[in-house]
Amino acid sequence: MIEVRDLSLCYANPGNVPEILDHSDDYDSSNLVLRNLRLNIMPGKVYGLIGRNGAGKTSLLNCITGLIWKPSAKKVFIDDRELSIGNPHIMSRIFYVTDTTPDLHIRVDKHAKTLAIYYPDFSMERFNDCVEMFNLDYREHIDNLSLGQRKMAMLSFAFASNAPYLILDEPTNGLDITSRKAFRKLLAQSMSPDRAIIISTHHINEVSTLLDHILILDNKRIVFDHSAIETGSTLKFIESDDRDLLQDAIYSMSSAYGNRMILQNESGSDSEIDYELLFEAVLENGTAINKLFSYN
Repeated sequence: MIEVRDLSLCYANPGNVPEILDHSDDYDSSNLVLRNLRLNIMPGKVYGLIGRNGAGKTSLLNCITGLIWKPSAKKVFIDDRELSIGNPHIMSRIFYVTDTTPDLHIRVDKHAKTLAIYYPDFSMERFNDCVEMFNLDYREHIDNLSLGQRKMAMLSFAFASNAPYLILDEPTNGLDITSRKAFRKLLAQSMSPDRAIIISTHHINEVSTLLDHILILDNKRIVFDHSAIETGSTLKFIESDDRDLLQDAIYSMSSAYGNRMILQNESGSDSEIDYELLFEAVLENGTAINKLFSYN
């Protein structure tokens, strides 16, 4: 499990360098990116992390993976052990694919062999399968690849690492339609009871069928933290021009066929989640949405 305990992050220092705070009470809220954020990531699940641009999604992932770290903070724990940059056991349990791709002058396959030194369960066979599925030339140098090809290489490394925690920040950026299809297939193959995957994306519908849990980040905190099953059985998502239904809607948005609506799911039967509508509803009236979950 990854546990985040009361994490506060600030960029208010003169150098605009991200700083994890021991205590946030002395800081003006406008200077904080995250305030007292709490989060648990459990094995066996795929998490979808969504939020506005600038909400702090990447900053949160950077804290979870140690790219932003403060030894005295004690805010992030991996399998009940405090995150420590100098601890190879902990760091080898996380593979992070950032939104920006590295400019490395090394062949793709050579870099895979280097990573295998740090990830004890790294599978070259799995790596070769990923490269083949992405139709990627493993003999090419990474810095000679296009943006999309670099992202494919990074994803191949991630899936081949067999790390218990995969953190993917905007994984489909730069991928064409065929490559996105390959990504979804590889992602599905990588799901296991012993692995947790976090996907931060603005293209949530592309991976919606693979998500087990939904996280929405807003106002410096996680404001929605529920499983897909729980969400589909608590909320009902429909599109209709029925005005009576519109009056009962918790949230609605105009559409070509009337209105897209969220209602309380009184039947308890599973409802297909409209992620865009859910996101907008939570940002506008998260209190009313979350209140319905307290009854279940």
